[in-house]
Amino acid sequence: MRLAIDATPILTGGKGLAIFLETFLDCLSRSRVLRPTAVYVDELFFDEARRRWSGLPLKAVRSRPALLWEKVFLSRRLRKDGVEFLLTGRDRTVCEPMCKTVVYLFEVPDYRNEVTLSSKDGWYAKAAALLTRFFFTSVVRGVTHFIASSEFTKQDLVTRYGVSAEKITVVYPGLRPQFCSLESFGSRAEARRHFADGQPYVLHFATGDPRDNTPTALAAFSQALPHLDHDVVLLLVGTGAKAVIERDVTRYGLADRVRHTGFLSVEDLVLSYLGAEAYLDPTLYEGFGLQLLEAMACGVPVLSSRVTSVPEVVSDAGMLFDPHDVDGFASGLVRVVNEPDLRKFMISGGLERAKQFTWERTIRQLVSTFENIVRRDGT
Repeated sequence: MRLAIDATPILTGGKGLAIFLETFLDCLSRSRVLRPTAVYVDELFFDEARRRWSGLPLKAVRSRPALLWEKVFLSRRLRKDGVEFLLTGRDRTVCEPMCKTVVYLFEVPDYRNEVTLSSKDGWYAKAAALLTRFFFTSVVRGVTHFIASSEFTKQDLVTRYGVSAEKITVVYPGLRPQFCSLESFGSRAEARRHFADGQPYVLHFATGDPRDNTPTALAAFSQALPHLDHDVVLLLVGTGAKAVIERDVTRYGLADRVRHTGFLSVEDLVLSYLGAEAYLDPTLYEGFGLQLLEAMACGVPVLSSRVTSVPEVVSDAGMLFDPHDVDGFASGLVRVVNEPDLRKFMISGGLERAKQFTWERTIRQLVSTFENIVRRDGT
């Protein structure tokens, strides 16, 4: 089986899909059960890729502009390399007749496109959203198989696009090994000194994506603050929507209660979890929810939304509310911070839940999926 992997989304500071592909290549470099013929890596990341995955058949390509790579240059490379199977996470990818295309899909692009088209983003971003909407329809028609990151994403494909359920396999991402509980890393005090001048903090990611629902997080923290037994601050990780955040910070009188970080390395990201009293994530939409899994694995009580894929990831190991339920999130924060026994119970449940998401299982399921496709199609 001549398998190519489109790993071009991997760039420094990547999210979601890039993290999945990066960890996937880490596993492949140590695995004997799935050996690709070619791994396409963007030329900007190639030196780093060669350092990390020297045992893989890496090929440097220019994947920008993305549309040219997806629709023209990738097709040429597949023919040149005699590829029989392509594994990609790009939702506008070419579906070559000469090879079978398997798309790993974190989420259908609808929500992302709707947010972009209704935002104040420039014409280029909006044109890209319209093209994605158009091309994803052709991907749905031409793809050999979808691998969905969650049952929710699978159902989205079935109900929104009419994809046959037999054409979709759910394979959960695994947990990156760097994300581990406090006992195997360092002290909570170290994290607090690093991010919050020694103070306890509640953690929230504010990346600028409207799905973060940061206004609800700020409102809930403000409402909970007078009832907390400890002198707690809110740590915002990310660099997005600063003007909107500052407006709400001023509105709620939180200027001396909010701390900001920019982009964090993986090491600092782990540390940010380890120092948190709670992870507050009133998300509006998650195709999977890697950050929820990471928080649980680091021993942080999770408060999130009862929407999309979140219940699949968190199950009963966290507190889940309607994403606009400020009162619910506020009361949940008060309980987690003020009740040590509840906090210990949630930490224990989260650690056990996170153990179920391993990369060993992910690789086994991916290999099984490809084997099933080969048997089904007689390749």
